[in-house]
Amino acid sequence: MAPDVARIWRRLEVLASDHRTRKPSSYLANPDQLDDRILSVEGLTLDWSLQRVDDEVVKTLVELGDAMSLPSRLRNQFAGDIVNTSEQRSALHTAMRGTPTTQESFDQEARNSRDELIRFATSVLDGHMRSYSQAAFTDVLHIGIGGSHLGQKLLCDALASTRLNVHFLSSSQPVLVHDTLKALHPATTLVIVASKSFTTPETQQNFQFVKNWFAEQTGQRDGLARNLVLISSNAARMKHLPGQHFAVPQEIGGRFSVWSAMGLPVLLALGVQRFEQLLAGASHIDQHVLTAPSSENAAVMFALLALWNVNFIGTTTHIVLSYAPTLRWLPAYLQQLEMESLGKSVTIDGEVVEHDTVSAVWGGEETDGQHAWHQWLHQGTHTYSSDFIANLACQSDEESWILANSLAQHHVSFFGHEDTESPEKHIRGGHPSTLILLDRADARTLGMLLALYEHKVASLGYLWNINPFDQWGVERGKVIAEEINRALTDANHTVTDALLDARVRKILPRQK
Repeated sequence: MAPDVARIWRRLEVLASDHRTRKPSSYLANPDQLDDRILSVEGLTLDWSLQRVDDEVVKTLVELGDAMSLPSRLRNQFAGDIVNTSEQRSALHTAMRGTPTTQESFDQEARNSRDELIRFATSVLDGHMRSYSQAAFTDVLHIGIGGSHLGQKLLCDALASTRLNVHFLSSSQPVLVHDTLKALHPATTLVIVASKSFTTPETQQNFQFVKNWFAEQTGQRDGLARNLVLISSNAARMKHLPGQHFAVPQEIGGRFSVWSAMGLPVLLALGVQRFEQLLAGASHIDQHVLTAPSSENAAVMFALLALWNVNFIGTTTHIVLSYAPTLRWLPAYLQQLEMESLGKSVTIDGEVVEHDTVSAVWGGEETDGQHAWHQWLHQGTHTYSSDFIANLACQSDEESWILANSLAQHHVSFFGHEDTESPEKHIRGGHPSTLILLDRADARTLGMLLALYEHKVASLGYLWNINPFDQWGVERGKVIAEEINRALTDANHTVTDALLDARVRKILPRQK
């Protein structure tokens, strides 16, 4: 840690010793302070008035970001500098939504890719592209997992408006595969196989399931080619396979890829106009992040407050509470985005991180959570932080009720409830949280929301000096799983690790 950064860090530690024990009621004694704790970017508002900070903490956090060159590191990422140091790659997902880099050739590649994708989607939507049986497509089956699946499912569920029904197949559990396929007919189903590496076992297994299903249902071995789309960064793996192929640049990480060809199911579900609104909303946040000063920059402040909570207030859990009815898959999407990006313990310099990084991220659809795990939030013993996401555009009494609940739960989590006569009713509160208000949950606003979280994650990576664009822990697990699977299917195979081999033989039954 550089001397100037260490000095600011120590100052924050001193400040935190007071804020960890301050009564929540002391924070907003003057309602005029609310104006300084709310940031609005077009139709999206970030209200961090219920965080355990005061003006001095905010000022010092901004100084920390500046000392760690956060603004310039974000600009370098946008420009196309190598920021994924372990794989020597840029992170250019922003270019896929129209935000320019300093690399004209890549910008042109992004435009060409987007145009090609839109032409293809238009031909499917208007019925010009037909299946092997010359029938128009009515359904889309998307095969993918993780970064090829979570954002796509979130957006299709939230915004679908075309005649196409999009179905998702991620797990290779046979029962789940069967349940998905029994609702589909090969003659009217477009199959999309999406995998950045095109080696992901679950995706390959499901691809084989679908090929077998197609052949059994139609009596044809080659008919699937007319119904098939492959999306990957691995052109060599796709080269000899049939169907329409779309490439994803290596510079686009899986969990950041919904803006690229990986977003094809979103484009098919939303239609061209809404998809372009989604991209425009994300690009609008890009421009905000590039130009707004740190203290007025929604993504930077979002990240600085998260760092404050983890490293100084001591939160180890972060809850995402989605009170926007159409965003039920947002917690799962953010769980991957934050934990896979920031679940690191080594810096980009190869040194052990000296402090905690990302909290465990989980959450759910509200108000269901209020009747399941909110008791833990309000009267449990753990310290957590949270994001409350709510939609201001209430079209019914029921939606007004949901909004009222989001504001109530947000208030209680911070201010608690004093009850000296009945201690079992006492709620200590004090849990820091951010309220994110959407003027409406439309395509443009959701593009802004997802881009905001992406930039929060990248900013935290730079603040913690870790790489938010790789996932080597995940890769290691895949290698070991492949070896264990060989042992399960071949009694003569010995797992390289002797202890693991003994455990496999002891615990897991041999498949006959």
